Amino acid sequence: MTLLQPTVGPTPIARTPHVTVLTDRCAGCQECVIRCPTGALTMDLGAWVAVADDNRCVGCRQCVRTCPFSAIEVDGPLVVAPREAAAYHQVAELAGNLEETRQGFPTWTAVLAETERCLACPDPTCVRGCPVHNDIPSFIAAVHRGDLDEAHRVLRLTSFLPDICSRVCDQALQCEGACTWSLAGGAPVAIGAIERFITDNAPVPALQAGPGRGSGLSVAVVGSGPAGIGAAFELVRAGAEVTVFEKDVRPGGLLRWGIPSFTLPRQVAERPWGQLRAAGVRLVSGHEVTPERVEELRSSYDAVILAHGAGQALRLPVEGGDLGGVVDATEFLNQARTALIQSRPCSLLAQSEERRGSRPATVLVLGAGNTAMDVARLARRLGAGVICVDWMDRRFAPVRPDELEEAGHEGVDIRFGRTLTRLEGDAGQVERAVLSTTRQVSAAKLPEVTGAEVTRENVDLVVMAMGYRIEAAFPGVAPDKPITRRVPELVDRRFQASGLLAGGSPAFARHRPVGELSLTREIGRMSAGLGTADRVFVAGDALVGPSTVVEAMAQGRRAAEAVLDR
Repeated sequence: MTLLQPTVGPTPIARTPHVTVLTDRCAGCQECVIRCPTGALTMDLGAWVAVADDNRCVGCRQCVRTCPFSAIEVDGPLVVAPREAAAYHQVAELAGNLEETRQGFPTWTAVLAETERCLACPDPTCVRGCPVHNDIPSFIAAVHRGDLDEAHRVLRLTSFLPDICSRVCDQALQCEGACTWSLAGGAPVAIGAIERFITDNAPVPALQAGPGRGSGLSVAVVGSGPAGIGAAFELVRAGAEVTVFEKDVRPGGLLRWGIPSFTLPRQVAERPWGQLRAAGVRLVSGHEVTPERVEELRSSYDAVILAHGAGQALRLPVEGGDLGGVVDATEFLNQARTALIQSRPCSLLAQSEERRGSRPATVLVLGAGNTAMDVARLARRLGAGVICVDWMDRRFAPVRPDELEEAGHEGVDIRFGRTLTRLEGDAGQVERAVLSTTRQVSAAKLPEVTGAEVTRENVDLVVMAMGYRIEAAFPGVAPDKPITRRVPELVDRRFQASGLLAGGSPAFARHRPVGELSLTREIGRMSAGLGTADRVFVAGDALVGPSTVVEAMAQGRRAAEAVLDR
């Protein structure tokens, strides 16, 4: 699809950056010259040192980050137009409402203005920040030309979930945090919103399966979530025969039960499996694979990919934790989602109705991460009052700021620096929660319970939404704890030379080290291709512990590539 639209030019900005080349340090290696996105740096062939043209400089500091000898300094502002922001949709009536709250770009004018901000860097750090290595400059350039078909073609090279990832990815810690504008201290290109614009305005193309290097191979995939989807996608398009085993009745894993429709609409979440089945992927649902069954699969298939996730919910070991009305996030998300879709009361809340009378139920959510926010916002749509408590300091909490803001708009009472110390109840049912204060001085240190202030809250339901961990489901062929992901002492030269590791911890990325985060994700992705036993590979949360949709998909694809390579 090619759409012709009026050209949108960048907002005029005063060009005042100044580049200083310290000639006594410059070794003439040309690292800065080949990576400058605007051609502001060239070589003095007589002195063999870099020469800067301030009139071409936009202040992105890519040269500063990539120079191995610290021979370049840049002063002055960033020459870039303001970022086009997508708005939050505040629904008029919250109860029972599953309308999508995050909106994409509404017009071509808006998205074209944002594409103008992309520098099309020669060594794009945003690509390294993306777990699947989407060719971001290329699909942005295609959108700028109005060619959404080409944008989809570029995305399909690396991703099967562009409509999903553009909605649920934490781009600030991935592609956008690694954008050269973010690394320079500015606002990055809105990569996620541009990707979403593509899928909102041109359907994701059907998956074309055909003869390829996978012809003649048969592969079993255990789990139908993002990692399983990524593996099946890569295998079936290469011509392999793929059978996916899923213990639930319906496929999708986390995409189906773990992310509410107001963030990920059902038709978007269900699209991948509709296309996979149409392409010939065989789905065996309602079938739980046991450890003994893995051996049978290995003898019946050329390879087995375990993508069963990390489904064991964390529970806080507190007094009263065994009372009725204390559940984990998985149970609540499943029941609340079904109740809202069917427009009926949630049975978990109905249990306390006789005791509380006409008073709205009060739900206490333990945790303030992304899963906790999903639980809290669903509970609000069921008409309950919600208190979220997390023992971390708000500055260090691993949650998207926009999710916190949206939850606050919807009436969720979020309290950081608090922890649950005891639950109390009568007749075996929870009725009160005792909360204490905590203190956390840095992200590297766990919070401490101070007990300086103790409060009691009347509650009708407690949901433990502190995350998940790996289950020891397949001893001997799958890890029983997450693999270690840390920055190695020797970093690949190409990665280091990109300047991403020198970008520090940008404010846009919530002061997290985006280079290190990207590198540790690479370790997880590459580990998925190594295998854990003869012809057995593990990918996604089952390998690295709870992570993200796009990381799981990337690891599923890498495991599939390893099968095809072998």
